[in-house]
Amino acid sequence: EEDEGLKQYPNLCACLDPGHAESTGGKRSPYSLGKVSSPELDFCEYKFSRLIATNLKELLEMHGVDVFITTTEEMDGTTDVGLSTRANRANNYLSNSGKKGIFMSIHADADGDGSAWTSANGWTCYTTEGKTNSDILAECLYDAAEEIFVPKGLRLRTDKTDGDRDKEKDFTVIYKANMPAVLVENFFYTNIENTEYLLSDEGVNDILQVLLKGILSFAEKFYNM
Repeated sequence: EEDEGLKQYPNLCACLDPGHAESTGGKRSPYSLGKVSSPELDFCEYKFSRLIATNLKELLEMHGVDVFITTTEEMDGTTDVGLSTRANRANNYLSNSGKKGIFMSIHADADGDGSAWTSANGWTCYTTEGKTNSDILAECLYDAAEEIFVPKGLRLRTDKTDGDRDKEKDFTVIYKANMPAVLVENFFYTNIENTEYLLSDEGVNDILQVLLKGILSFAEKFYNM
């Protein structure tokens, strides 16, 4: 539902990609894998990524954004959609929409082999290697993350060697997207404090606000909306 009081972005198409499926190996907290007995923090990445994508879609649509979820047909999480398929679905949707696009693959991070809680923590945004327009999208997201996460003592993981904050890795799903594309790792579900935050209403709401602000800021800066 569009909200008349909110700034509208009718020419923006946001393709959201919820990472993984129930069948993807691992992708759960050490507690959910049955490797530790406490604290009882039950976290599955596929459920989280779908929760964020579904709620972010709603928030973006209030701003008049055209939103496509790559796994719309597989939202129960039983089928893991191939990475190229995800990107191709988004590319097809965007080209049919005639709008300006962004692609965001939504994940939470992990460290270690899942057998124990670890200390690695923080929020990360990835782009593909080299300078592209995706770097601008990532910077908009880091700006929002600085504003919302940092005052709460949460860590942003960055790589400033090339003059910006995003980390770079040629993940298939963003490499094949025909639009500015990022992959966001929303904290670590192998870290106790991060997982508590991910499972809290506050954490989910903060993450949604960061992703929303970053996307809309990019639409203004790069697409002059």
